[in-house]
Amino acid sequence: MLSLFKGSEVQDEEKAGSLKQLISNLDGSDVETKLRKGGEQGLQHEGGFEALLLRFLRAEKYNISKAEKRLREHATWRESFFPNGKLSEEDVKNELAARKVFVQGCDNSGRGIIVLLAARHSKSTRDLDETKRFICYSLEQQIQLHDLTRNPVGKGVGIFDMRGIGMDCLDASALRAVFELLQNHYPERLGVLYMYEAPTIFWALWHTVRPFIDPETQKKVVFLYGKEGIKEFQSIFPPEVLPKEFGGGAELIPAHQAVARANGSVKPQLQNGNNP
Repeated sequence: MLSLFKGSEVQDEEKAGSLKQLISNLDGSDVETKLRKGGEQGLQHEGGFEALLLRFLRAEKYNISKAEKRLREHATWRESFFPNGKLSEEDVKNELAARKVFVQGCDNSGRGIIVLLAARHSKSTRDLDETKRFICYSLEQQIQLHDLTRNPVGKGVGIFDMRGIGMDCLDASALRAVFELLQNHYPERLGVLYMYEAPTIFWALWHTVRPFIDPETQKKVVFLYGKEGIKEFQSIFPPEVLPKEFGGGAELIPAHQAVARANGSVKPQLQNGNNP
């Protein structure tokens, strides 16, 4: 039996009615079963399923039929994409070896942080399927770090550090995959994505990818440069979380260590003494 999510958002009568109708439409379906088999984040919490439904409803501006269609498609995808309920390090070993994605703690609003060092990405050597798995793997780590007391809707922050990128780093397919996965399978999870120090060579790629991005998602992409960018980062990230590369005092935390580090099961130094 599904419990009605008690968040403040559904105190609005119309929105509460939409949620109740979506719950009713899914009653007796295998959607929740597929999601649980696929390791959907948050379902272990009370009201977690209803919170998920709300994210899909918000993404479709409370159009019940569209939200239901997307949710059913997502459940089928989730079950097949995460056959064991999660992605392992072995599933993304080449991407992890590139040491390009890091998952920090939370910002001042309780949002988990992902950092991409774009100069370490190689279009010529990556496998796109593995890259897609790695995008999801990193998002799954980030979601586990959200502070749901300060950030009950579970949105995250991304920093794409564009310094030092060359032509081989410009990967339209991978960038499109980021936004397609966010929009189709992680709706309402993106709080803001900072593009830091994007050089001139990036703009042609951005104009190629941008038309495929939902207009509401486009508003969450912020381009920052120089001292103003550092000032912005320092205003929303605690110094013990913000990496030194962006004006903070923290080391970069590899994606595969993020959750263990947060739980205290991995010591602060990097394994094997390697630097990021």
